[in-house]
Amino acid sequence: MSSVALALKAKGCRVSGYDSTPSELTDMLTQRGVHVSYEYDPSDFDGVDAVVYTNAIKESDPVFIRPVSLGIPRFTRAQALGYLMKGYPNAIGVAGTHGKSTTTGMISQIFIAADRDPAIFAGAALPLIGGNYRLADSKDFIFEACEYKDSFLSFFPTVAVVLNVGFDHADYFRDLDDVIDSFNRYLMLAQDNGCAVINADDPGAVRAALGYKGSLVTFSRKDPSADFFASGITDDKGFYSFDLIHKGKKLVRVKLGVPGIFNVSNALAAAAASLICGVEPEAVGVGLNSFSGMKRRFEIRGRMGDAVVADDYAHHPDEIRATLSAARDMGFERITVIFQSHTFSRTKACWDDIVSAFENGCDEVIYDDIYPARERPIEGVDAERLALCTKNGSYQGGRDGIVAYLKKKKPGGLIIVMGAGDIVELTPRLLEEGK
Repeated sequence: MSSVALALKAKGCRVSGYDSTPSELTDMLTQRGVHVSYEYDPSDFDGVDAVVYTNAIKESDPVFIRPVSLGIPRFTRAQALGYLMKGYPNAIGVAGTHGKSTTTGMISQIFIAADRDPAIFAGAALPLIGGNYRLADSKDFIFEACEYKDSFLSFFPTVAVVLNVGFDHADYFRDLDDVIDSFNRYLMLAQDNGCAVINADDPGAVRAALGYKGSLVTFSRKDPSADFFASGITDDKGFYSFDLIHKGKKLVRVKLGVPGIFNVSNALAAAAASLICGVEPEAVGVGLNSFSGMKRRFEIRGRMGDAVVADDYAHHPDEIRATLSAARDMGFERITVIFQSHTFSRTKACWDDIVSAFENGCDEVIYDDIYPARERPIEGVDAERLALCTKNGSYQGGRDGIVAYLKKKKPGGLIIVMGAGDIVELTPRLLEEGK
């Protein structure tokens, strides 16, 4: 929402907005001239020509009801972003249950290395551009395509990338088949005049591409018959290098600056999408080799005593496993996770997988209270019970308790502050205690 607000402001609109609580993002918006309210005020809609809203808001919210009563045109965030991308010859949409922000950042870095001056809309901040969006009047528009509530069906991709497809957003999708059907409809948006870029290693992505009649491009780090293949993969303490192969021909050697084997797949997707749009292989290599990650994607923030402190956005079991695997590859002897599960519905649907991911992936997990986002509590679904169900889990009664516990224990190794909610607010406290 923040990137759309700033893009519309840059196009000459007067923009104001609402959020439930202040944050780094709302502070940034205020500094850039966007008025943000934190309490409902009917007068906020005086003189408003249109309202852009997030799918996370409830239709019973007064902020949602007021513009309806006034007859003000309303658009979803996805519809507004779709409006902004119309007219770009190359509109590269990155979809997937995991890895969207990182891959969007990789593609963006490649296009900038190629002097293509792209417009960018990512779900996390890219250090190279100092934020999560970039406006440009070029022919290239790179964007993150989120599946929640079928949001990405409002977009106009010419290159539709699908990294992986798993079950998520249990408050909207019925099951995995329902999610795959949504991704299939997303791919069809690029069927007539575009192409689809599919992860051949992911069964859900492969199923989503069934029936696609446009130009289908595959990538794989396991199957040499894929259009784009990672050959000669080597590991240097969790940081991977590989030869980028296109239909049997080596294009460039890639040495990633972000950890985790999963980032080899993300880099293949980024390379494929870029080369399809005419970027030279040399620029692909430069862009990928210089990419240092996105904000809150295994972002090393500092130290608390002898422990390295990192922020990570993982909130789905598959993401948790990937992050913890990368941490082990980096050689940390002890891994402590402070985890805030995101929404009650996801926690309930993924309960056993969350427990399993931590029991098998880290030395200790400390559960913070569940971040409700748009939801009300579900009986029996809470952080304390999660801790009781996890052999290496604990619940410390809140963030003051977590800080006190870590100060006393001094775990060393790596501490990962993990989750998609406001758990990020805990990291500065840990760093301050470590001074």
